[in-house]
Amino acid sequence: MPNLVSEVRLAVRSLARSRGFALAAIACLALGIGATTAIFSVVNAVLLRPLAYKNPDGLARIYTEFPKFPNGGLRRFWTSGPEFLELRRDLRSWQSIDAWRLGGVNLSGSNEPLRIVAGFVSGGLMETLGVQPRLGRVLTPSDDVPGANPAVVLSAGLWNRAFGSDPNILHREVWLDGRKANVIGVMPEGFQYPPGETEPAEMWSALQLDPARPGNRGGHNFNLLGRLKAGTNLEQARQEAAQYVRATGQKERATPNQHMLDPEGHPLVMFGLQEEVTGSVKPALLAMFAAVGFVLLIACGNVANLLLARAESRQREIAVRRAMGASTAGLIRQFVVEGILLSLGGAVAGLALAFGCLKLILSAAGASLPRATEIGVDPTVLAFTIGISIFTGIFFGFAPLVQSLPRPLAETLKAAGGRTTATREAHFLRRLMITSEIALALVLLIGAGLMMSAFWKLQTVRSGVQPEHVMTLRVALPRELYRQPADILAFWAKLEQRTRTLPGVLNAAVVNGLPPIRPVNANDTQIEGFVQKQGGPIQNIDYWNGVGVNYFSTLGIQLVEGRFFNESDGAASQPVLIINETLARIYYPGQSPIGKRMRPGFDDPWRTIVGVVADVKNAGLDKPAGTELYFPMPQTEGNFRSASVVARTQGDPVQMVSALRGVIQELDPALPVSAVMPMTEVMAKAQARPRFLTLLIGLFSAVALGLAALGIYSVMAYSVAQRTNEFGIRMAMGALQGDVLRLVLRQGLILGVSGVGIGAAGALILSRLLRGSLYGVGAFDPLPFIGMSVLLLAVTALACLSPALRATRVDPVIALRYE
Repeated sequence: MPNLVSEVRLAVRSLARSRGFALAAIACLALGIGATTAIFSVVNAVLLRPLAYKNPDGLARIYTEFPKFPNGGLRRFWTSGPEFLELRRDLRSWQSIDAWRLGGVNLSGSNEPLRIVAGFVSGGLMETLGVQPRLGRVLTPSDDVPGANPAVVLSAGLWNRAFGSDPNILHREVWLDGRKANVIGVMPEGFQYPPGETEPAEMWSALQLDPARPGNRGGHNFNLLGRLKAGTNLEQARQEAAQYVRATGQKERATPNQHMLDPEGHPLVMFGLQEEVTGSVKPALLAMFAAVGFVLLIACGNVANLLLARAESRQREIAVRRAMGASTAGLIRQFVVEGILLSLGGAVAGLALAFGCLKLILSAAGASLPRATEIGVDPTVLAFTIGISIFTGIFFGFAPLVQSLPRPLAETLKAAGGRTTATREAHFLRRLMITSEIALALVLLIGAGLMMSAFWKLQTVRSGVQPEHVMTLRVALPRELYRQPADILAFWAKLEQRTRTLPGVLNAAVVNGLPPIRPVNANDTQIEGFVQKQGGPIQNIDYWNGVGVNYFSTLGIQLVEGRFFNESDGAASQPVLIINETLARIYYPGQSPIGKRMRPGFDDPWRTIVGVVADVKNAGLDKPAGTELYFPMPQTEGNFRSASVVARTQGDPVQMVSALRGVIQELDPALPVSAVMPMTEVMAKAQARPRFLTLLIGLFSAVALGLAALGIYSVMAYSVAQRTNEFGIRMAMGALQGDVLRLVLRQGLILGVSGVGIGAAGALILSRLLRGSLYGVGAFDPLPFIGMSVLLLAVTALACLSPALRATRVDPVIALRYE
């Protein structure tokens, strides 16, 4: 221990004598370690850390699918009530199978009415998760009996926000959509179910699905969670499910509208719960982790170059210490201590940087990143950072010794006694590291270029609406207070009419489903005269939308054929529809659909198509438009209890928020208002994930470019300093300043071209990892590859320029006199 203390003191004194070197090395390491720690914190929380449930590896999602539906089929789809009850009864691989659905509810009984997302779960689901509540108890099967008194469990966030963390919250009465319920529990901080939702549930209540009336087989409204029996794995459960579906299909072949399980038309699929939560972001996060690893390697390469340069100036010190009896082990131990001190200094500064990076990441990610609330610098992340620091410290500690220890002592003393250039091996090692840095930087730059190109193309996508100067908010009518269809329709009509008459409002309407992201409906719809063909579309429409008369003009949706809805399309008028271009193209190819008839749900009245409008994006800006039909709100028979208000304004739409809220409060003071935001912000939220990924890789690329430029500069500056005499002799023998300038620039550009060649090959691999995040951009898009290669070569030339100009200013007389 005394030896170690003395070695630490000696290392500190040595680094203090080279403050500039130490600060440069620590700064490089801080950038690399800080960025790596921040991204590892994200990867650890999102991908690596098990979900916070009991035995999470045994949990899996169970879906149905409709592979033959249009646009590639319906994948990982919900189940119907009858399917859920049958699967829970018949499948033997599962200890439990539970259902849930999410829905917006109006919560009263707190400080003010709130619109929240609630999870309605079957009675055993919360017990299956195995998470103990903070207060009270969780929902049980006894709460799930039809007709039982409604009970609710609150999230810790809602308990704090709406009830001020009241310790006496248990058994308090609240109202969900006007229906009285009792609070029976509060979940612990951080609990979330289902995990990974962009709008997580803040309250849970019993589903109370009646086995005697579970709904029809076409009503796919439920998500399923299963826990495997002990000793059973997911593959065995899949095999059992496949046999079950085959037997069901053989026993009772489905017609197109029966929705019976069938291996080809309506199979079951199952996936591990953690895989489902993180699968959509896993490739992009792994690519980000690889990218930030490149930043760390570039930073380490810079530090290694600094250490090699410093090592050449310490050859005499090493030789003298060896001559005085210092052992090889002692020298190794001394320089390793110096390397670890440098790395620990970089780690401390890097951790401070990592906290700042995490704040930036979380603010930029918003709700686009699953499990974002779990991200932080925890013990695993700290261990990772310390591990990186110790490894790099040991690695760097050997740098001063790689040139001197293999050489005989006499040769080292002789070489260190005079002025000489570095060894050929040292030159080669430095150039190899710089070439590697350039290659790694190019990989990141091309990745950033691809992401920016994809994000730019996403901005140019036609959403089908004109979002500027439009304000939106959402209102839901509780079932207990608005029982009659006439009451519902009257409310929407009054809301629409009063909003339109507000000063500053040009037009306004209500709409059930607001683009550009909304859940798919996939509703059966009878199409008059339609004959189904093998492999062709079936009578099912992706989106149904109830809209006010002025909806299309308010959002600027273009009319393609026919007419818009008007005031004459009332409840007593002929039932009508408007369809989108995609629906017209699929079901009425080569003909006009105007005057044709459709019947939603196969049991509604026939409705006549009066118009065709341009496609509007509903599944996301990067997804193709689905089929969509529009009902005039007065003819919806009160089926839509929840709707958004869209108001086109003369000026800044945000200034109309107070007036819009006032209209709703006048109509019903108990109604909460939610999702208040300009339409431009609604559109921006649809691009949150690609924006987040583009920002991250752009930042890392900028850091990598700066570090690579610093590395090139340092190597070229050192090379010029080592070759001062050579340049003096050349100029004394007649070489011009331009000749020396070209010589140095050529040396640097050779390194740049070599790195660009290697980096372009590596970028192809990264681009394949990012392929799922690149909208409208192929894995090999020539523009980012060429543009970023030229940029990096330009930066290389600029980094070489200052050392090259310094070389041209060498005085031949002084150089020859010194020689």
